[in-house]
Amino acid sequence: MIANSTIIAMAASSIILIGFLIGIFWILRKKVGIKFVPLAIGAVFFVIFALVLEQNLHGVILQPNAQGQIPLMINHPFVYIIYGIFAAGIFEETARLVAFILLKKSYSNFSSGFAYGLGHGGMEALVIGGGSLLSNLVISLLLSDPNTELAQELPQSVIQTLQNAPSSDFFLVVVERIPALFVQICLSLLVWIAVNNSQKFWLFPLSILLHALIDLPSAMAQVGFLTNVAVVYSLLYVMAIALILFTVQVVKRNKLDPLKKVT
Repeated sequence: MIANSTIIAMAASSIILIGFLIGIFWILRKKVGIKFVPLAIGAVFFVIFALVLEQNLHGVILQPNAQGQIPLMINHPFVYIIYGIFAAGIFEETARLVAFILLKKSYSNFSSGFAYGLGHGGMEALVIGGGSLLSNLVISLLLSDPNTELAQELPQSVIQTLQNAPSSDFFLVVVERIPALFVQICLSLLVWIAVNNSQKFWLFPLSILLHALIDLPSAMAQVGFLTNVAVVYSLLYVMAIALILFTVQVVKRNKLDPLKKVT
């Protein structure tokens, strides 16, 4: 029922995404000596702040109607965009702030910033990217037999979406998650510096603003202000590269060593 090329694309994208995360972990473990605890806290805090607390707020503010439409998005798209990008920025950057305050005593190495960023961004990639790919893959495999119970119970809209989606669309998940992970690591490093250097605390509110700006193209795409996918992803990559360059300059100016403890 679902084209073999689509199923192969889903499986390949999942493998590439997981392989990418494993590769980044291996590189950071060798280069900066990341530890398990800040890595795990990054993953856990993403779940708590982004998937629980932020989503609960969305449930109160956005309140989808019976048709699944969000009135705020339809009636006040500009307000929806501002709310969406800053909600994500505030919740996720606050998660970093709280985490690094808790880690400061026992894990004061600059490498904790890398570890937290990988945990936070890696969990985001697995939940948002890998989760959708794997769920679609499982459904597609089950639908290979049109007589299965699933084929009878699953909404036709879901089946038609999988049938009509170009195979290349599933690789866009990987295309999006790669710069997103580097963004999460960079923002984590900036907030780590803010926590461990009181004179640089301005990097914390700046990280909220940067997070919001990077989320802006996708938010604009949600309300239809940006319809060209290539433009959306190009903006994401340009802003991710700019953030990486900015973070490198901040790290250099502060003469930070990933393996050296803060005194």
